[in-house]
Amino acid sequence: MRESVKRHPATWMIWTASAAIAALLTRNPWYLLTLSVIAILVRWHATRERPGGWFVRIYLSLLLFPAALNFIFSRTGNTVLLELPLRWIGGPYTLEALIFGVSAGIQIASLLTIMMVFSDLVSAQDLLRRTPSSLYPVGVTASISLTFVPHARHAYDLLREAQQVRGYQPKGWRDLPKVVTPLVVLSLERAIAIAESLVSRGWGHRGLSGWQRMAVVGGSIGLVSGLGLWVLRPSQWILSVLLTLISITALWVGFRERNGSRRFRPDVWRFADTIVTCFSLVPLAVVAFATLVYPILFTYYPYPQVTMPSFHWPLVLAFAFFSSPLWFGNDD
Repeated sequence: MRESVKRHPATWMIWTASAAIAALLTRNPWYLLTLSVIAILVRWHATRERPGGWFVRIYLSLLLFPAALNFIFSRTGNTVLLELPLRWIGGPYTLEALIFGVSAGIQIASLLTIMMVFSDLVSAQDLLRRTPSSLYPVGVTASISLTFVPHARHAYDLLREAQQVRGYQPKGWRDLPKVVTPLVVLSLERAIAIAESLVSRGWGHRGLSGWQRMAVVGGSIGLVSGLGLWVLRPSQWILSVLLTLISITALWVGFRERNGSRRFRPDVWRFADTIVTCFSLVPLAVVAFATLVYPILFTYYPYPQVTMPSFHWPLVLAFAFFSSPLWFGNDD
């Protein structure tokens, strides 16, 4: 594998957050497909790995499963494709239900492609380095959770190789304990080693002070109230935004680290990181503003009669700003 394009981890975090929020606020299939293609190209450009057949299978499965699920259980719509005269599974099966399920699958698949960029380009160490000291317990727990599945898969591969060297071949479900038991033992040994290393480094000995705890509690309550006000009273979105910003500021003040931490090899912020960060916020601002002012641009509801989703070139050009990581190489 060739060397991947290096960008600052904060750049990829902002890009991922902006793209994911835009995908969650959008239900129009055209814009979601545009976002998926951009995410695939960004991952290809950054990791130098071309999407293989496994990615196509996962993407198609995420499209087909919601489509089939909604087609079976949703019986509304005017365009009837199939009607069975049976008691339990009978009734009309409509084209509108199928299309609505496909649109939901496209949204899920778009989020998957975005998160694949994040998982491939931002490591658990990058996340832990940017976790405030007050949130170290949460950060360490999250980083261990992110690496659990890869370590378990690696342990399983080592176990299978050791069994094959000894000439052992599993024959069925009865041999399952011979595989599960060593995996449990290896997991416990790794957990004990991690716990010992954390204790030897004095992990978790510091906590929040009195005023920090009050700021965190007040910021959390304010953040939940601001988001709830946005959902229940969309007309009062200005008050909701102000309350949310004040709450985020209180959380930052409560969690911020007084003594700056030093790293042996700090990440370098380049001019390309500034461009990618600014351009990643442009489509997010467009989607957020249009969702508040004219939400029909990003919604798609095929009921009761299926229609083609709307398509506007200016909005596609706005989503094209997410392709800004493609404009720079490794040395920019």
